[in-house]
Amino acid sequence: MILYRNFRWGTSGEPQEMLVDAGRVVARGPRLALEGAVVEDLDGKWMLPAFVDAHCHILPTGLDLQKLHLGAACSQEAVLDLVRERHRTHPEGWLLAVHYDQNRFSGGCHVTAAMLDSISLTRPILLRHVNGHASIANTAALRAADIAEDAADPAGGAFGRDAAGRLTGLLLEHAHEYVWDRSPAPSLEEMTEAIILAGSQMAELGIVCASDMMTGRFDLRQEILAYRQAADRGCPVATRLYLQWGTALGPRGVAPSELAELTTDLAAGGGRGSRVAGIKIFSDGAIGSATAAIYGRYSGSTADGPVLSHKARSASESSDAEVAGQLIYRPERLTEMTRVASDAGYSVAVHAIGDYATDLVLDAFEASGEPSRHRLEHGMILSDTQISRMASLGCSLTFQPEFLLRFGHTYRRQLGEDRTLMLKRSRSVLDAGIPLSFSSDRPIVGGNPWDGMRMAVGRPGFAASERCTAAEALEAYTVAGSRVNGDGCEFGSLLPGTDATFQVFDFDPREMLEPAA
Repeated sequence: MILYRNFRWGTSGEPQEMLVDAGRVVARGPRLALEGAVVEDLDGKWMLPAFVDAHCHILPTGLDLQKLHLGAACSQEAVLDLVRERHRTHPEGWLLAVHYDQNRFSGGCHVTAAMLDSISLTRPILLRHVNGHASIANTAALRAADIAEDAADPAGGAFGRDAAGRLTGLLLEHAHEYVWDRSPAPSLEEMTEAIILAGSQMAELGIVCASDMMTGRFDLRQEILAYRQAADRGCPVATRLYLQWGTALGPRGVAPSELAELTTDLAAGGGRGSRVAGIKIFSDGAIGSATAAIYGRYSGSTADGPVLSHKARSASESSDAEVAGQLIYRPERLTEMTRVASDAGYSVAVHAIGDYATDLVLDAFEASGEPSRHRLEHGMILSDTQISRMASLGCSLTFQPEFLLRFGHTYRRQLGEDRTLMLKRSRSVLDAGIPLSFSSDRPIVGGNPWDGMRMAVGRPGFAASERCTAAEALEAYTVAGSRVNGDGCEFGSLLPGTDATFQVFDFDPREMLEPAA
């Protein structure tokens, strides 16, 4: 046993001691004593529990480290220069790039297939948007995916076209996924190594547990095995998996008996290993690509990409309000999918960024009969009515406050100033009593928890009325994430009987969250 002495508790400053045995907290309090324990004096330093990233993409994070990163490109020309150089230095296979963002360009116009064709007409080139819901393909990539010039838009997606109806290379939602799925899939060993690499990077940021929010992107069986192998090889973070609905429960998914066997084998590693925590469903897209399903219209330029408008169909919306964006599923289908997953015993996590999509998700949660089991992911645009309804349903909400830091320029372009100011309403959500956790959605953003918490506490450039306190932000990025994953207080609490992973600071860590004067 180890007795940690002479430290201050990170959220209150209270002097405390903690007794740890075999990686578990035995006791924590002002004064502890145990003969025979090894004493470690922390010299008055400050202790916090390790963080929990309750919504991210672990395997894609590791894989993306091997791809071309376009995050620094602020013009079409800069993107093309980087792609051209990558093509020269790495000439084999598909050229895959990440963190493309046309909202950083003057005018906001997308790179086109024709521009990428000038680099190569034979090598498939695919640039994934930073929001993960769109991409730009050259002609070779479209050809490799068997996309003809007259291809119909897939359900829940769209191909960008010019005024003459020709493909521009822009792929939205399911069209993006369809083409991206045609790129070479990683091997089992590559996936295992990527998970360990991503886990190591997160551990360096003080993260002890992370939730993969789209397991089944490549091959569900192989991915589950990769997470098990990564855990067996000492991946430094515990992983919680949310399986894509279609791969787990859809008509072409894994058979129920095989899925039960896979998940049982996965959980054999115990609490610090890996296990399935729920089912993931997408209801809409993203603000940056104008595919989040919103009430009203987008204010940004969308000349090079479709904005799909139709009449609202929500149980809570009595009027025929105009809406814009992209619904991934019909409202009736979304409700059915949620019910099927809920009836199978799963917690359901549904991606909903736009306020129209949020109403449809809350309809689905209510229809499941067990709304408090489920969690809404993102909830970026929330009305007072929606917040009250969420509180009454008892469902959980997971925010990614770092989005405000990285994509404020995008939100202002697409939504205008008034709607942008009120994004991610932490204060109102907490005051309503809704269980709120913070997360990153890495690799969409860098994923340092301190960046996200600083935005939630200070909200520079956004409405100060929706700030949360430093203590609330720390709880949202620690034990609240553990609870929403179904782990109770196992991680991020340092309560007796729980995981003993902690962080030590030479100063009061709350000082890092103080908003600028």
